[in-house]
Amino acid sequence: MKKSNIGYLIIAFLLVWVLVQFFFLPAICSATEPVYQITEMELTELEQNSNRQLAISSQLAAELQIAKERLKVSDQELTEAKLQKELLQKQLTEQEALSKNQENLQKEILKSLPPSAAGVLREVGLKIDVDRYVTGASYGVSRRIGENYIGLRGEYDWQDKKAGVWLTYAY
Repeated sequence: MKKSNIGYLIIAFLLVWVLVQFFFLPAICSATEPVYQITEMELTELEQNSNRQLAISSQLAAELQIAKERLKVSDQELTEAKLQKELLQKQLTEQEALSKNQENLQKEILKSLPPSAAGVLREVGLKIDVDRYVTGASYGVSRRIGENYIGLRGEYDWQDKKAGVWLTYAY
């Protein structure tokens, strides 16, 4: 065969191949997938839905940011509260120790002091006559005011059948 016949054969083959592609390829592609066309109303509705979802998404993002900031502030406050609790616990321990020391010191001081006079004095007395022995009785109560005592004493003489009340002062 000659070179010119081979060239014609190649051209003829390519021409047949292009014609087959031109006529049968669109039919094969369109037969496998149905085409759906969106109406203008559906497109508008999709756009509105998309815009709403974008608005909701941005609102949620803003709320998430606020929540993150609040969580950060809350964590900082919690850390500060823990530090303050530790400080107060330390101060409480120190104050308890100081209080215990003062209590012990007060006990030692009280032990070293001489006994002091009572706050209230009570007295019972008998009236004695040289010839007749006991002729009456008395009872008194005195309260300490500063370093002195002020009180009342009542007495009864059963021989004379007389009663008496006395105001007392002791220093």
